[in-house]
Amino acid sequence: MIKATGKGPDGRDMLYVGLSFGNLDKFRAAPLDTYIRINGKEMGLPFDVMIFSGETEAQMTDLVAGGFGPGTKINISDRLKS
Repeated sequence: MIKATGKGPDGRDMLYVGLSFGNLDKFRAAPLDTYIRINGKEMGLPFDVMIFSGETEAQMTDLVAGGFGPGTKINISDRLKS
């Protein structure tokens, strides 16, 4: 896995996370039980980043719902909305 911060093509701050096939294989083998946590302080960010997987968006929402609070903002791709 690689982690980096920088500017995106539009000039906005960006966190880059590159996953190897080995990382992706672990996600596929154990959905909802595998995650990568990136310590924000190590990357100069004011927050941590968690990357996780699940078979469906509903399963992933159930997994992390306990961490949602009044300030949580969720964005679901328009392609997934019906």
